[in-house]
Amino acid sequence: MLTSMRQRWTRMLQTAWWPAVPLLMIQVLSGMVYMPQNTFFPIYLEERLGFSTVALSALVAAGQVAGMVAGIVAGFLSDVLGSKWMLVTGIAGIALTSLAFVIPLPAVVAVLWVMNGIAIGFHTLGGQSYLTRVSDPAYLGLLSGLYELTLTLGGALGSPGLGILLDRQGFAAFGIVLFLACLLTAIVAVFFIPNTRAAAGACGQQAPRPSREHILAVLRRPAVPVLVALRFLPTIFYGMATVLIPLLINRLTGSKTSVAVYGTVSLILASAGQLVAGRAADRWGSRWPTLISFGLIAASAAGLWIFSGQLWGVFLFGVIGYATAWALAALMLCLVSASVPSHEHGGVLGLLHGAWCIGMVAGSLIGGALTRIATGLPFLVSGILNLGAIALTVWFFSKFVTLPVAEGGVPEIGTRHT
Repeated sequence: MLTSMRQRWTRMLQTAWWPAVPLLMIQVLSGMVYMPQNTFFPIYLEERLGFSTVALSALVAAGQVAGMVAGIVAGFLSDVLGSKWMLVTGIAGIALTSLAFVIPLPAVVAVLWVMNGIAIGFHTLGGQSYLTRVSDPAYLGLLSGLYELTLTLGGALGSPGLGILLDRQGFAAFGIVLFLACLLTAIVAVFFIPNTRAAAGACGQQAPRPSREHILAVLRRPAVPVLVALRFLPTIFYGMATVLIPLLINRLTGSKTSVAVYGTVSLILASAGQLVAGRAADRWGSRWPTLISFGLIAASAAGLWIFSGQLWGVFLFGVIGYATAWALAALMLCLVSASVPSHEHGGVLGLLHGAWCIGMVAGSLIGGALTRIATGLPFLVSGILNLGAIALTVWFFSKFVTLPVAEGGVPEIGTRHT
């Protein structure tokens, strides 16, 4: 018994944890920089540069669109050049865009902030593709949860100190500190992150080359449009919830404190939900955690539709839906690993990043339009869409994924690279 436990512990350290540890360290450092950067940027535009709300929103949206395009490009490039250099490029880009706080010229700031969206796209896809390539599939779910959690942890650690710095020293000092912190993070990535470009593809295929044929091969893979749909549908709900739920709570209570409490509780439970969903996927396979998550999204949407005029209903179902959407984000890495060869992970993850960006925009716009008709109508629509996602998930697992049991009784994700 003791020998068996020791062997399993040794195996976990050697094959599951250690390759991902440098990335998790990078995530903490990155979260300390670009989460506060994104938080304080709109304030900088308004207070120091005099941007109107419309101009501010347009610039932020431009950065999001740039990030979507960059994420798709970075995904395919990671298949060719390796995940490490996409990650390093993203960190270096975030460092450069930190100078927007130092150079208070509207035109320069606008260009730098669009570049920030591009940099975040490279950073995101570099990290995600690295994780799917180096992680033992038996622990990928938990590591996916930790990957997201460490970014949030970094933001929680960095925001208070940077907020104090901003109050005392101003935006220029804030930008310089961000720049130096990014440079430190980039140095850590260069020396501690190995490159993960595959020497050969799965199932005996050749490693990808920078060609149209590689891109077309990814686009033609039958599992890809299904994965894109499974990423897009819950993001519509999340895009609606992100905009509408704080507004609903504020209208029902007239209290900003209530909105802040909702945000805090949601963030805590979302982080825990990712770990629980990831560990469940490692232990029993990703089929049931994914199906349950889509079911909870649909149930949350139904609850928000029915109880949109009652504080307890908005708070309860909002928190459940928020946490479940985060859990699905972690599970998506498991689904990609289960249905796509390793040397195509980057391209597929890039497409999923694009689907997430479009889903966020679509969710917020559709939610804003439908709420003029009836407060709960946007959630009814998103709930129906995610009922369809449940059926699509069942078909996805029956068509593209098998779940063999590994030695020692630990379920692993197997693949039919159809």
